[in-house]
Amino acid sequence: MRLQKTNSANGSSGAPQNRRGTILVVTSVGAGAMVGMLLLIMETGMIMDTRRRAQNAIDSAALAAAQTLVRQQTTASATAEATTFIQQHNGLAGGTVSLHMPPISGPYAGRYGYCEARIQKHSENTLFSSFSGAIAPSVNARAVAGYRSVSSPEMIIALDKRYSPGLNCVGNGRLVIDGGVITNSQGWGVDEYNAAVAGAINGYAGNIGSNGTFRGRHFRICGGVNNPAGFLPYVAGGDHPLKCRQALVPDPLINLPTPTVSTGVVNVNRGRVQISSTGYTGTLNPGIYSEINISGGTVTFQPGIYVITGGELKITGGNVTANGVMFYITLRDYNPVTGLPDSNDGETLPPTNNAQRGGITVTSNATLRAYDNPSSPFHRMLFYLRRINDSAVTVAGNATSGQVVGTIYSKWSQLTLTGQGVFNTQFVIGNVKWSGNGDMTLSPSGYEFAKAGLVYLVE
Repeated sequence: MRLQKTNSANGSSGAPQNRRGTILVVTSVGAGAMVGMLLLIMETGMIMDTRRRAQNAIDSAALAAAQTLVRQQTTASATAEATTFIQQHNGLAGGTVSLHMPPISGPYAGRYGYCEARIQKHSENTLFSSFSGAIAPSVNARAVAGYRSVSSPEMIIALDKRYSPGLNCVGNGRLVIDGGVITNSQGWGVDEYNAAVAGAINGYAGNIGSNGTFRGRHFRICGGVNNPAGFLPYVAGGDHPLKCRQALVPDPLINLPTPTVSTGVVNVNRGRVQISSTGYTGTLNPGIYSEINISGGTVTFQPGIYVITGGELKITGGNVTANGVMFYITLRDYNPVTGLPDSNDGETLPPTNNAQRGGITVTSNATLRAYDNPSSPFHRMLFYLRRINDSAVTVAGNATSGQVVGTIYSKWSQLTLTGQGVFNTQFVIGNVKWSGNGDMTLSPSGYEFAKAGLVYLVE
């Protein structure tokens, strides 16, 4: 019997067919996974793009808002400027934007002159989001901008943009500044090229009257002046120091804290001191006074912080020596433990009522050297008026170098300068009137003073 070899048709053809079906299934699954991966990549890319654009927008918004604050405009103006940068300049719409001035979180929380900007925005919908029916994920971005101090030997910083003249010469003398002068006054006049400056308030921003002159290394004035020729270079023959139409400069001491017990105030009420007898010899100690008025005798102030509540500091005679001191002039409601209400002043304008508040008058040849404690926020501070205290500050005399040293800070006050000699004194003040008939020089002489600031992203 012949055995015939049978070709197993089912066996030989079934396997390839099964393999072809498996490949088709695997290919379909793989293609689906690849499409899903592609959609996921697209989704991630869209989120990253939205995040990048949101961060860029919020960075520029924070800078714009901080720059508006630097120009001493309102919070509403800063908000409008920030919104413009987000929506128009960065083309970002539909996000939820919030601005906090000052910031409410981070290391700059509560600090005036800084702006915290936040944005929350949904990324663009992709096919993945559309297919799934899900809402595209949101992204959040945050930035903080403000000003940082830059090294600058500014001997006069006249902060009040509302007042004219911000820098005024009414005498026949010469005020020589071994450093710079900044004036925020927005008054009219002409610039350094004698071109008209319209100004935002009536009166000159810088005024030279009589036969007096200002001589300094540079004068940065927001508005215009009446006589550019009266602003002379510190070194004869040097470049013309006057620059008008300058941007407003923020208060470099706006974050200086209110003196309290925790920062060196001695919480002892020492009452009212009036010394006029030429035969008097005595010593005063740090603490809280209602007034200090010295017109005679020999008086020594021990180093430390002297707080005067409601009254004035007046030194018009006698032989006075005060080394390593700071005088803080405030109102009667000052709390030495909490620093309230002073610590809430910020950029608040002075009150228009008749609340008692004292100023400073120093017209004798007293020796006054600032608080000397490098670990203290008041290091090199000599006179500090509560921010809403706009009482007058008068400094006169015939000082020699090293005799009157430190920074005088009175945010809204008028400073009247007169006398002769050399004062190692910086004035961060509302406005300045020079009325002397001799030569007075303001010189840093190596002392560390408050510095002007520029706007940066800080977070």
